Amino acid sequence: MSRVRADDYDDKKQLILKKAAALFATRGFGSATMIDVAKACGASKSRIYHYFSSKEDVLFDIIIEHIKNLSDELSTISSRPIPAKERFAQFVTAFIRCSADSRNEHLVLVNDIKFLPEDKRKQVLKLETHLVSMLITLLQEINPTLMTPVKVRTPYAMLLFGMVIWTFTWYEKNGAVSPEELASRISHLFLAGFQDSTPPV
Repeated sequence: MSRVRADDYDDKKQLILKKAAALFATRGFGSATMIDVAKACGASKSRIYHYFSSKEDVLFDIIIEHIKNLSDELSTISSRPIPAKERFAQFVTAFIRCSADSRNEHLVLVNDIKFLPEDKRKQVLKLETHLVSMLITLLQEINPTLMTPVKVRTPYAMLLFGMVIWTFTWYEKNGAVSPEELASRISHLFLAGFQDSTPPV
């Protein structure tokens, strides 16, 4: 007979993922152990193994949930019946807000994806490719002439993603610049350029 899950199973699993993300973000996945994860959760190692069969499974769930949540929100924004520049601004704002609110998960994605088995890395890559594709479509709408050469489409999209992704190696949302202001400045900088640009309102 299979074991019946407790009513709070999912809540406890999410707590483990949250605590593990904080641990991996500060110590690094390679240096942390399942005993460390258990200590961070105030639980026994066997309790953690009730939810996850390995440390790599914990890592995968942290990463895949983070990027799925981001992908779902950005997909919704990309399909809205509003001008492309407005969707672009909302796209960047959502990306910044999600990364700021889930900074530990974001850092784990950036720094520790290399520890995932190849088949699981491919699942993450598939979602990342979808995000790039959505952004390319937006940029094509905003400036179809600039995006006509196939060879420049991915580089333009990756320039923006690189700017946003690596920002969170140093940026924290409680600093002088709010996530909303940061997103506005990034959108403005990317679309209007720097030298001849005036600050966004």
